Amino acid sequence: MKKLLSLPPNLVRTNDRGQTIFHQITGLSDKEYFCTCDPEGHRVGSGGGTAWLLGQAFGAEGGGADFDEWLSGEKRILIHAGGQSRRLPAYAPSGKILTPIPVFRWERGQRLAQDLLSLQLPLYERMMQMAPKGLNTMVVSGDVLVRTSQPLGPIPDADVVCYGLWLDASVAKNHGVFVSDRRTPQVLKRMLQKPSVGQLHELQKQHYYLTDIGVWLLSDRAVKLLMARCGFNSSLIT
Repeated sequence: MKKLLSLPPNLVRTNDRGQTIFHQITGLSDKEYFCTCDPEGHRVGSGGGTAWLLGQAFGAEGGGADFDEWLSGEKRILIHAGGQSRRLPAYAPSGKILTPIPVFRWERGQRLAQDLLSLQLPLYERMMQMAPKGLNTMVVSGDVLVRTSQPLGPIPDADVVCYGLWLDASVAKNHGVFVSDRRTPQVLKRMLQKPSVGQLHELQKQHYYLTDIGVWLLSDRAVKLLMARCGFNSSLIT
């Protein structure tokens, strides 16, 4: 299962052996971990950043393949971790994805040298293994750690699957929020970005809302639509 990482520019520069600094620091395989950064000097957003990351990976490893075939040929986890770490400046040089995380008390399977990336991936890999055929792309935020206390539920066969948390309005107001009708709670009606507490309380009369935790699954059809909307032509990707 391939991991595609969008990182700070200093982490994707190469050393005298042709390795990226990320691969030099972590020792991870460049066959399993592809990394790049957003176009320097440009703000492309999450959608544009996802399209750019996929385009760069296809250009690097497509090998003349058709984009549709390349997309459906393997499951991929895309991690957006290119922020400036303004809230954690000590870890900005190495990137927030490599932030060291202390061992949790009474937990198994952890190690002293663990970081955010190594703790994130096992859950995401399990989710991708459970995903229906055609959902081959997962897009996640590189600055969250999602932990589960219950078994994972079945993943619906849809073009876009979003994960959220039930959180109080005082917390949800600072994040993206998924809104669904109480009669069809499994169907996304709309999404709000940092709604006010008043908006959320009004919504609860006829709707449910969940706070976006930065974990999205996309079908191949959804990915191709995203790429097209962002102006990518697979025949021109190099």
